Amino acid sequence: MPLSTSDGGEKNGAHVVEDLPAPHEVTGYEPSTEEARTLDKRVNLKLDFIVVLVLAIDFILCGIDKTNIGYVATTNMVKDANLTPDDIPDSVSILSVTFITLQPFSTAIGRRIGPKYWIATMMVCWGTVCMAHAGVKNRGTLIALRLLLGAFEAGFVPTSFYFMSTLYPKYSLGFRLGLFAGMYSIAGAFAGLIAYGIFQIRNSSLHNWQLLFIIEGALSVFMAIVTVTVLPARLETAWFFKPTEAAHAVARMELDVRGASDEGAHGKTGKVTRRDVLDAVTDWKKLLTIVCNVMATLPVSAFGYFMPLIVKGMGYSGVRASLMSVSPFVVGACGLFAFVYSSDHFKERSIHTASSMMLAIIGLIVMYTSDNPKVRYGFVHVCLAGAFTAGPLIVAWMAGNTPEKGPRSLIIGMNGWSNLAGVIAGQLFKSKYGPHYRYPLLVTMILIAIGACGFLSIRVLLMWINRRRARVTATWTPEEFEAENTSSARRGDRKLTFKYGY
Repeated sequence: MPLSTSDGGEKNGAHVVEDLPAPHEVTGYEPSTEEARTLDKRVNLKLDFIVVLVLAIDFILCGIDKTNIGYVATTNMVKDANLTPDDIPDSVSILSVTFITLQPFSTAIGRRIGPKYWIATMMVCWGTVCMAHAGVKNRGTLIALRLLLGAFEAGFVPTSFYFMSTLYPKYSLGFRLGLFAGMYSIAGAFAGLIAYGIFQIRNSSLHNWQLLFIIEGALSVFMAIVTVTVLPARLETAWFFKPTEAAHAVARMELDVRGASDEGAHGKTGKVTRRDVLDAVTDWKKLLTIVCNVMATLPVSAFGYFMPLIVKGMGYSGVRASLMSVSPFVVGACGLFAFVYSSDHFKERSIHTASSMMLAIIGLIVMYTSDNPKVRYGFVHVCLAGAFTAGPLIVAWMAGNTPEKGPRSLIIGMNGWSNLAGVIAGQLFKSKYGPHYRYPLLVTMILIAIGACGFLSIRVLLMWINRRRARVTATWTPEEFEAENTSSARRGDRKLTFKYGY
């Protein structure tokens, strides 16, 4: 049964067609002809260099505006703003209250009004709040601003993840999510460089930490304008696609969830229904995955906020501590890109995720046991080479296993609760554990190991479910497969014809 990738459009005078899989196969889209592969490359290239690039720059600014508090902690901000040393880590934990709680709700708003409009709105708001940090004069003001910053940044990452999941088929998605998520580690590098540069500025009316907040917040507001101008509202109306490319982009997304979704899959906005909510909150397999993800992302939160302080504890001080924080984040991004590319290539998620976590543990073990500052600094790079991978791969894993867009937006939003790791990090990496931070590193190691075991256990569970479904459907007729695929009694991954990826 052929599917044309264009509604009346033609390429070189002929329709580009692909053969659909048999009705009982719900495994995801793959191009089956040379013409389809050529169109795929063109579509992906345009999406990569327009959508992913803009979102990546936005994420760099989001990360900078959230983590710059760690860099100003190495300056005189504590004294100038009438703070105490523990006010900084406390403000990190407080931010997580709104940042974590509001993620599913913010993602649902993004689905309703359209991701590009919601992303731009959030950027204007958080950029303004970041600039307002320059006026901090006491603990109360700092806490209030961090709560607002958390509220406005809450939906950015899950909305961006959800947006990309409506643009790329499941086994092209992981690498793109990795490219996007890698910008958090790049943000760490840029934040260090920007902080180093701004801290060299001498201004008679403003402290260097005030300039840092103002400049970085203003950049976010500027990029909000670029974002709402450049990003497409929907695949079929994307300004950068030719008609055949737009038709192919839409058709492949329909094919990616064929038989498992009762709705289109190419980025239309819509309400989140009561059934969507029930499907999401009762999906215990994905909720268990989110719990494991809290432990997996702990080093990302810890090193993202406190890298300058950790490096300072290794013997580097002041502005140099900020500068020495750059290279570990660059190595972290490279490790992330390698893992997610391999994951998409081999169409596998759980083993890649667990392997990256083991690499992070190796780095933490050496940092915990060694007293040599140079050795500890070197193995920060090893730790971060694996630490950033779990976040995007888990989103790709859950998005691929959630074909319905409504529950998917909620699941990705709830996955934002894995940022509870930020609360844990804020309480672990207190100044009293400095300069070596051995106790926080030990706890981080243990939690990562538990999370890795959890992901591997979920893999075994999904393999068992797939085998059980295969036995149930082994004697079905084609009519029974079609009836299951078109029935609304079970939706998405709950259909017996759906095959989980793991």
